Amino acid sequence: MPYLDTRQGHQLYYRLSGPQGSLPPVVFVHGGPGAACQPQDEQLFSQCQRQVVWLDQRGCGKSRSEQPLENNTSDHLIEDMERLRLELGIEKWVLVGGSWGSALSLAYGIKHPQRVAQMILWGIFTCSQAELNWFYIDGARHLFPEEYQRFIQPVAEHENPIDAYHRLVSQGPAAQREQAASRWARWEAVNSFINPSEQTLDKFSDPKVSLPMVLLETWYFMQGGFFAYDNYIMENLHKLGDLRVDIVQGQYDTICPMTFAWQVASSLANSQLHISPMAAHDASEGQNRERLQQLIAAL
Repeated sequence: MPYLDTRQGHQLYYRLSGPQGSLPPVVFVHGGPGAACQPQDEQLFSQCQRQVVWLDQRGCGKSRSEQPLENNTSDHLIEDMERLRLELGIEKWVLVGGSWGSALSLAYGIKHPQRVAQMILWGIFTCSQAELNWFYIDGARHLFPEEYQRFIQPVAEHENPIDAYHRLVSQGPAAQREQAASRWARWEAVNSFINPSEQTLDKFSDPKVSLPMVLLETWYFMQGGFFAYDNYIMENLHKLGDLRVDIVQGQYDTICPMTFAWQVASSLANSQLHISPMAAHDASEGQNRERLQQLIAAL
């Protein structure tokens, strides 16, 4: 299997799929942080006519590291993408990503606009304090009060639930860390779909899957995504110039509400906001998936 050695304690797994041609390839920028590239993500590219680059970010998926949080910031992830682009001899590529993947795509584009041919994003997230407060403190809890009580109960006495959860998933007995990760992941799953089944919630809450992801999510969210300052992405979108950015957004996305996607789209010189009227956050939501597949097929 191909690995990219960062020389910073991380070896990054990547692979290529699809036809190699003259058109700029696509790079899939996965979410989380820590979700890694998943088999179901390939559904989005079922009609893609370009080569697709798949990269597991530091500390997750098939990437390897003894200390997953060490040398693991958004700047490192952007450097990794650049290193891989150079390794593969790619001049420009199309960035496709959702949720945290949309934040990282925008941050990469802000730093390397000349290396981006186009973006297709969904579930817009910029890792601002306002977005984090909405989902973890005082926003989505009003829509799912019973589920939020389940989520907040272990850290109810703490002012900052993100910091408190990071301590729970990074310290102490394995059973405690797994239980905390399961609660965090369930809250995320409840908000990811219009009507999730208990089977879906159980799948997403499985600590074997959720613990590595929650460790990274809390690590990043404690630090505002490791961006230079709050609202860094919003305040630097002008650096993308007239780059084409398509945004697919579920009307009922309660993780990353529509208002943030609208703000990003309104701040870009050449963007189109595609609203899915009966979809939530996840790319697998029917209307989200259909529109994303159409946009990717049309590249």
